[in-house]
Amino acid sequence: MLKTPVLLIIFKRKETSLHVIRAIGKVKPKILYISQDGPRNINEEKEVLETRRAVLSEIKWNCKLVTLFHKKNLGFKKHIPEALSRFFKDNEYGIYLEDDTIPSKEFFYFEEELLKKYKNDNRIFAIDGTNLYPNLTKNESSYYLSQIGCIWGIGMWRRSWKLYHSEIPNLKSFKYSDYENFIFSKKFFIYLKFFLDLVNKNKLNAWDYQLTYAAIRNKKYFLYPSLNLVDNIGLNKINTNPFLQNYRTGITFIKSFKIHHPKQLIYSHKRDEIYFNKMYRFSYARILLNLLYFAFPDNFRKIFNGIVNKLE
Repeated sequence: MLKTPVLLIIFKRKETSLHVIRAIGKVKPKILYISQDGPRNINEEKEVLETRRAVLSEIKWNCKLVTLFHKKNLGFKKHIPEALSRFFKDNEYGIYLEDDTIPSKEFFYFEEELLKKYKNDNRIFAIDGTNLYPNLTKNESSYYLSQIGCIWGIGMWRRSWKLYHSEIPNLKSFKYSDYENFIFSKKFFIYLKFFLDLVNKNKLNAWDYQLTYAAIRNKKYFLYPSLNLVDNIGLNKINTNPFLQNYRTGITFIKSFKIHHPKQLIYSHKRDEIYFNKMYRFSYARILLNLLYFAFPDNFRKIFNGIVNKLE
């Protein structure tokens, strides 16, 4: 049984949630938290309850199960930070998964080993399980340092979560000139700050930009696996925040899994530049489209979202 506690976030997507809980069931964590946001309207109540029942029916091993089920909808910005705060109140470290991020079995042991190894290394903010471009970011060891956070399967410590603030304090004083000797790209900084500003103005309901902000603000790194250990099956379908491109690449399956630790953990700007330029190649287009989108009144955006959901 996996000793490291796991937190799973679910909502109303029963099929994707079942894929994830079954993947979790393969390692049978001793401690499992499940947090579910409440329905946004009457029409979603049935889907929310069906998803909850389906997920709970898959927990067929003995474990400490903690459930956090909300009656009212809180949204990403409030629900997920609340769930993580409760999780880290009880646990020093753990693994976070969402209802559309299917982890490989190796992902859990990768996280468990590195969470223990770097528990007291304050340079490391969190441990990612996703690497969408392993062929472009080749590395001799099993992982490397990165400044690009990704929440599609992640391990973190309480010490890191204490640095997180959903409301993004001191954003105005977050200037590139203070970080140009640390951050790998001004383009990345502009992109991050633009979306942080949208979150701060309550135009974007998100929680993950704040996580990257907490790491960069405190000049800390993420650990990225050299292989992709998590598959996101929710993108460009019925996810809440659609993207301009599809990032699904699948899990890197390997017959045997042994973690090769680097002799020296040294940060490479070049590796992050390659990753960012590939993953966010439409970054300025995203910024422009968001500026146009939020220039329209709220009623128009609701109609537009409805059309997009039907098309998807």
